[in-house]
Amino acid sequence: MIAQHVLKNNATAKAGLRANRAFLATAGSSNHSVFHNQQRRTILGISKALDSRLYRMAKGVMPTISKTEQIALGCGSIGFDRDIFAGDPSLKKLVDKYAPKLSAEEQSFLDNEVNQLCALINDHDVSMQKDFTKEAWDFMRNEGFFALKIPKEWGGKGFSTHAVSQVLSKVSTHCVDANATVAVPNSLGPGELLARYGTDQQKEYFLPRLADGTLIPCFGLTGPHSGSDATSLIQSDCIVEERNGELGVVANFKKRYITLAPVAGVVGLGLNLADPNGLLKGNGEAGFTVALLE
Repeated sequence: MIAQHVLKNNATAKAGLRANRAFLATAGSSNHSVFHNQQRRTILGISKALDSRLYRMAKGVMPTISKTEQIALGCGSIGFDRDIFAGDPSLKKLVDKYAPKLSAEEQSFLDNEVNQLCALINDHDVSMQKDFTKEAWDFMRNEGFFALKIPKEWGGKGFSTHAVSQVLSKVSTHCVDANATVAVPNSLGPGELLARYGTDQQKEYFLPRLADGTLIPCFGLTGPHSGSDATSLIQSDCIVEERNGELGVVANFKKRYITLAPVAGVVGLGLNLADPNGLLKGNGEAGFTVALLE
């Protein structure tokens, strides 16, 4: 009886010991899990604090968004760039959304006039002579290379932006200077600006002569202390004044690095317009403006 009682007590003790070990193991695992979660929360908290501090530091040294950039951001839309930043870019989406095609007239110009111009220019010779031949200049004028974006009613080609891009791409393979010479009148040059925003009098006066190459345009934006940010120009100012009952502007400006300036017949000048006396009276507004200088 005594032996049986001892054996029974030993079995009970062993079962209790096993239960204690199981409890301790469970408690240890639970404590380890709690510690791990606390550690993870601590690391995440430190990471967020560092991210916040680094963001404030970067924000302090980065320039503020200019008025020009704010306008550009407001005018833009989300397209293929959204897919890039989302990490899922799809060229198929891009191709399906945009299907630019050349018209028969645009394709003919690319196959004929552009090829003829490429045959007339040589990148090395242009670099050495620092100019095109008279034959090349006359060809660009007579064949409408400076009027690709001017509407047909004013004597221009009326080509699409895609067509202009194709022309520039092909010309650039033969001569980078020719590319810039054709690009400026069909982008920054005041031809398209006049067609879209000019007065009837300005259109009638300038567009036909820009279209036939009588006038070669350029665009004066860059100055000694400012670049292509149109709303942050320095030393490029004009003030609205009234003289003899007519409104005009008095301009004071300094420009440099203006492509085609040596051969241009008309300059589109980027200026800061001020109206301290309120003479505009709602007919336009102060800020960035373009003046035409012939």
